[in-house]
Amino acid sequence: MDENKEFNVSAPWSWNARHFVERGCPRMGGAEFLLYSDTRMTGDLEVTCHPYALTNCFGFPQGGRLGPVLALYLDDHFPDFDVQPMDKTDTDGWLNLTLDDEVACIVSLVAGMRLRSGGRVRSFKKEVPRGAPEFYGHHVPDWTPAERPVYPTPKQISMDSLVGWMDRYFALGREDAVTLVRAARQYRDALWVADTDPELAWLFLVSALEVIAGQEALKDTAPSELLQREMPELAAQLLEAGGETHLSAVASRLVPIVKATARFMSCVEKYLPEPPPVRPEEYAQVGWDWTNLKKRVNQVYGYRSARLHGGVPFPSPLCQVPISSGSALVT
Repeated sequence: MDENKEFNVSAPWSWNARHFVERGCPRMGGAEFLLYSDTRMTGDLEVTCHPYALTNCFGFPQGGRLGPVLALYLDDHFPDFDVQPMDKTDTDGWLNLTLDDEVACIVSLVAGMRLRSGGRVRSFKKEVPRGAPEFYGHHVPDWTPAERPVYPTPKQISMDSLVGWMDRYFALGREDAVTLVRAARQYRDALWVADTDPELAWLFLVSALEVIAGQEALKDTAPSELLQREMPELAAQLLEAGGETHLSAVASRLVPIVKATARFMSCVEKYLPEPPPVRPEEYAQVGWDWTNLKKRVNQVYGYRSARLHGGVPFPSPLCQVPISSGSALVT
């Protein structure tokens, strides 16, 4: 197969789109998609990062209902490629998302807003440079607004907040790109169901962090090395039974569940964000130093595990409409 036609299916489609531009693959056409949200965009800035352009299409969500708020344009540099071998299952890069919805997930994470793609609305080809409408696969995402939302999404987001995010995404390696899109999808889906199924939203949010924590643990350490460090007796038995190859094969399967709680807590501590810019009165605040937060984060992780593995419901206060203090939510 020609080098330009090599296609890594274990990478996000949205990441591969830039990959082929950088390798000099010719432009084959283009496509435009509409992204829907209950948060409107402000500013007329067009955010571009070849082969993408995000444009404010000034859709105006009303009464919590969705509106088309962003238009996503893609220059198509994808070459034709052969069908990949199907002799074994490969889930290394499996995302179950379309290219446009991968982008929607990342923007959702960057902006803290609900966002889904409705699909393609226009195709651009050499013979039709102005583009041809294409709505046969387009649909407005299903959404039921809540009178009292559990998760109050922002009413508006500035286009300025999206500048530079795609460049950072393309700067990632393949494995990190897969990890980011997987985590972003969990986050986006959490926002989407927060008002109708808060428990499911908590599961998604914890899982989003866990995806990052798992990749973080393996950033500078091979799975076999991590297993030898965390479970030395088991690693020694695997080495004795089948050597390095056997150890590596088993480690790649076991490492995601080895000391998962410790990895999760370490990741949260390492990337602990600044406190919210608007906070309630002091009596209603949660102390933002790690000493105070550690216990609470560990509790949430425990609730998630109990819900996932034992069916134990989350505590009721975590699933109710949050209490407000002035303009801030009680944390």
